[in-house]
Amino acid sequence: ANHVQMTYYYLFIVLFMVIAYLVDALLELPFFQGMGRSDMIQIVNSLPLQTKNIPTGRNIVMQDEKCQHLIFVLKGTLRIVTRADHHLFTVSERIQGPTVIQPEALFGIYPHYRSTYQALTEASIISIPKHAALQIIASYDVFRLNLLNYLSSIIFKKQRPCWNILPTESLEQRIVRFILQHIQYPAGEKSLTVRMVDLADILNDTRINVSQSLNRMQNEGKLMLKRKEIIIPSIEKLSEYNELK
Repeated sequence: ANHVQMTYYYLFIVLFMVIAYLVDALLELPFFQGMGRSDMIQIVNSLPLQTKNIPTGRNIVMQDEKCQHLIFVLKGTLRIVTRADHHLFTVSERIQGPTVIQPEALFGIYPHYRSTYQALTEASIISIPKHAALQIIASYDVFRLNLLNYLSSIIFKKQRPCWNILPTESLEQRIVRFILQHIQYPAGEKSLTVRMVDLADILNDTRINVSQSLNRMQNEGKLMLKRKEIIIPSIEKLSEYNELK
């Protein structure tokens, strides 16, 4: 009897530690900030949250895969790869957890991921099935407001560049604007895989002019050129270039 009691006691301790870990981890994420611990404990106890460790090199989600979960990355370094529909260019980004993977893909007329997320280091994630996420949205005002603020921010960031275009923009500025319009996170390292002739067609300019502009930007230390690839070590510095011109 004592052995059975001790077993239940240890199981209770382990369960308590797991719940405490999940609550603390979720409270670090933007969507849950402002929620009380009692609400978080209720969510962890009543909803089917899944925790996973993703090994290095494994994809967490794939571009055009149907979004059926709300996925939070607690820690780890990720690569985000987004391919244009016409396959003329691909944008690659590097981000650090904690982050959330495209919650906007849960809704709308095309509920699919628009990017591939790959673990560059071992990553820890919490996955919430869509039906459980909808229960949280319906039941908790703070979570719902945090989600709405996130979605509103995405809409604002996508709409604003359309109204910032100046007729006096240089080709360098147009290149920077094109890159900024196709990234998801305005920080860190980025790369653009594209043929020079395709980039020139997209920008409605000549291949020679685009090549000369990119080489000037490389000489200024804003980017690095490789065959069919433009590497931006710091998108913040590239954005400064656009502001200074």
